[in-house]
Amino acid sequence: MYHRTKKGIFTAFFKKQFYIAFLNIFRNFHGPLGVFLEYLFRSGSYPKTILVRTPIGNQKVTLFCSDDMITAVECFGKLDYRAGKDISCVVDFGSNIGISALYFLTRNTQAKVYLYEPLPKNIERLKGNLLGFENRYELDGVAVGLENGTGAFGCESTGRYGGLNKNEFENQVEVQVKNANEVVQDILSKNATIDILKIDVEGLEEDIINNLEPHLLKKIDRIYAETETEFEGDLPGFKKEQYGAIAQFFK
Repeated sequence: MYHRTKKGIFTAFFKKQFYIAFLNIFRNFHGPLGVFLEYLFRSGSYPKTILVRTPIGNQKVTLFCSDDMITAVECFGKLDYRAGKDISCVVDFGSNIGISALYFLTRNTQAKVYLYEPLPKNIERLKGNLLGFENRYELDGVAVGLENGTGAFGCESTGRYGGLNKNEFENQVEVQVKNANEVVQDILSKNATIDILKIDVEGLEEDIINNLEPHLLKKIDRIYAETETEFEGDLPGFKKEQYGAIAQFFK
């Protein structure tokens, strides 16, 4: 779970990503000063709706807790999942309330995004944040893991944090699980390639990446994974970069 400490706030001033986020907050967010302060100090009252500038126009995003503000800045400010305006196919494992999906969908007017999110509360909020984009995304209400079946999905009250086999959370929900290789194979049966595979599944990221079959990896251009620790090892055919909790793999 994410906790911002006084030390963390201080050390952020010495990281490149802080300045990228700072500049893009003022470029891409309406009311940027308020967004910046709420992002930095985890302040503000929620829920709230903010307005972001995108290549296809202004978009509303409803946030339900301070961590959602952090996610909004990660996507539209820090550019953790940087995507060009020419993307056509994106896969999003762990879509939460749809903030990353909105970022991908607003890079152009043609991109198709495949979303995977198991929690009903998050799905309801995701659909609200993606109003008007229904013809360009497909949503599957499942968790993505290493094998098909069902599993216990632990989560905290906001739905912001959770994952398969997370026993530390009081709320435990039985969810359907789909094998990551089969999910990717199904998408590639409808698309020649995948521009971006984004993985944020609270602990299974490294296992999923390491178990992706080589013939599928050849058809994926970029992989972004939010990891709990630094990703160990390399991925054949990809260049790896990591800053903080984000592992990025590029062809």
